[in-house]
Amino acid sequence: MIRRRIPRHLSYPQALALITAVGAVLRLAFIARQPIGLDEDFTAVVVHQPLDRMIDIVSHDSAPPLFYVAERGVVVVANALGLATFGGPGGPVALRLIPVLAGIAVIPLLAALGRRVGGDAAGLWTAVFAAVVPTAVMLSEFARMYSLAATLTVASALLLWRAIEKPGPARWAAYVVAAAAAVWIDYFAAVALAGIFLAALWLRPGWRTAAVAFVCTGIAVASIAPWLAVARAQFEHTGNAFWVLPLSPVMIGGTLDQLFMGPPAAGRLPAGILLIAFQVVAVIGGFVALGAGAFAWRRLDPNGRRAAGFCLVASSGVAMLAVVSIWRPILDARYASVMWLPLFALVGAGLAAMPRRFAGVLLASVAVPALALSVATTHVDASALVPELDANVGQNDVALAGWSDYLILLDELDPPAVARLHVLSADDPPWYVGTAAYPPGAVVHAVPADVVANRGRIFWIAEPNVAPPALPAGYHSLEYRCAALVCLTVYGPSGG
Repeated sequence: MIRRRIPRHLSYPQALALITAVGAVLRLAFIARQPIGLDEDFTAVVVHQPLDRMIDIVSHDSAPPLFYVAERGVVVVANALGLATFGGPGGPVALRLIPVLAGIAVIPLLAALGRRVGGDAAGLWTAVFAAVVPTAVMLSEFARMYSLAATLTVASALLLWRAIEKPGPARWAAYVVAAAAAVWIDYFAAVALAGIFLAALWLRPGWRTAAVAFVCTGIAVASIAPWLAVARAQFEHTGNAFWVLPLSPVMIGGTLDQLFMGPPAAGRLPAGILLIAFQVVAVIGGFVALGAGAFAWRRLDPNGRRAAGFCLVASSGVAMLAVVSIWRPILDARYASVMWLPLFALVGAGLAAMPRRFAGVLLASVAVPALALSVATTHVDASALVPELDANVGQNDVALAGWSDYLILLDELDPPAVARLHVLSADDPPWYVGTAAYPPGAVVHAVPADVVANRGRIFWIAEPNVAPPALPAGYHSLEYRCAALVCLTVYGPSGG
């Protein structure tokens, strides 16, 4: 086993607590820095609905309900306490609090895996890496279920390992609860649990213990069955088109890069090229550290090698996604994020095995990009247009947006503006853009006739250089301004 002494003035628990605190500060400091966007807008719309409407929307989308129930609980409590910014419509702190807390909790959990691989030093290096690597930081600041599901699967791996080491009803029950919660948060946790069960077999338990592990895993996965009966509408999506790209070397490489760099930054953003360069640095640093962990395998004692093998196999759900993607593309970094975090334990072992200065350089190669990506705006900020739309869209006007900007506007605009807001699309948008949350009449295929009849204005929300809608005769541009990757153009009739 690789062993290095931690500083004498700090015990292992003290050092781990300090590292976890640093990770917490990094996440909490920037929890509200990014605008609500990507799939977060769907979360925002859903959790601000009445409970029965929320369950109905989720049952027609593509996920289990537990994450949304927990998110809604946070928003309800925040509103009850009068914390408008914290929990009001679109409030990023309320929406991201659960993912952030999950991202903080996973730091000591991954440290526990790393410690089993390479002792105290590997555990602490694993914790530091998990605290500052871009993918973990950005996942924690994303108001979706992936951070919580990933933390629960890592916890499930540890609980199953401990139950195999010392079987007992309490340990088996703890594993079932954590594993079932993971499945109720994200369906892909079931794939992660398959990898974790295979990792348990790597430990070579007796056949009785292995059988109990199999039954407990089956119970956890089967616990979702009552929800599936409610969410039968979700099965209708299985034969429809999906947004994940077909399997290819470029696609696989891009997915694996996100193990360290997080979601790709848009090059069209201010300083976008610089952010992409930072992400490339993080990828190089992360893979060098992971490669060092593979090289250090030879220096591990038998128990360390056994633990390293467990962590590697526990992440094998990613390979399962790749295999299935030969027939049905589902390999995506967000789904893989639920199951690949145990690989960080091998990274920690690699950092512990190399000279400290070199390890420090590699750590900086992921920490600096994480800080840059936390400070900079990394995606479209349609929310910046909300005040102008609220103030200017009248009862005879119309606000038209594409599906990528519609949901956040639906959530954040005042009711009078929402009543005049529509998705403009030549065809009906695909289900996976969150159409389950659309109100009736949300989609229009042309400028509504009543707007033209009343000589109303057209507020067009789109990315720069996107062609405007087919304008009625006599309409021309009155105003034009842009925020981060989104522009507002106001069209009106001549003489209006």
